[in-house]
Amino acid sequence: MSIAQQLIILATFFLTSSLSAQDENGAKLFNDAKCMRCHTGAHFQAKENKVNSLPELHNSVNACAINTNTTWFDEETKEVVHYLNNKYYKFKD
Repeated sequence: MSIAQQLIILATFFLTSSLSAQDENGAKLFNDAKCMRCHTGAHFQAKENKVNSLPELHNSVNACAINTNTTWFDEETKEVVHYLNNKYYKFKD
């Protein structure tokens, strides 16, 4: 196996590891903030609440973070967006 192949394998491993760590932290932040207290199944089915893009998802998460005083840093908000997108929405980055 060439050095280039080994580097590609290592880079893939580290990328995958960081993505799962980002999802784990996003999930923890989401759960710790008790987001599902307000966001019931009915909330997500209402047409006026539908999120149609990754920027809309980010804006929605950011608005909730501000309204509930989560005190998340920008990076933490991004982690929650990433988690929600990977778990539910599946928007392309």
